[in-house]
Amino acid sequence: MIRDRRRVVANIFADAAKYTLTVGVIGNILAEKFVFSIGVVLGVTVLCLIILAYFVTPKDKKEE
Repeated sequence: MIRDRRRVVANIFADAAKYTLTVGVIGNILAEKFVFSIGVVLGVTVLCLIILAYFVTPKDKKEE
């Protein structure tokens, strides 16, 4: 049960990373200018979300 909850939370973090990256890229394309500081903040945010998703994901149990 806890493993299922951890898997769901990891999926939420991974989806948030994908959506944040998508919105950031589309926003920069529509604005027709790229601000370096916003790009850095966007990259750090996506990286943190991916790292959280990795560590929250439960590891597979060994089958005996």
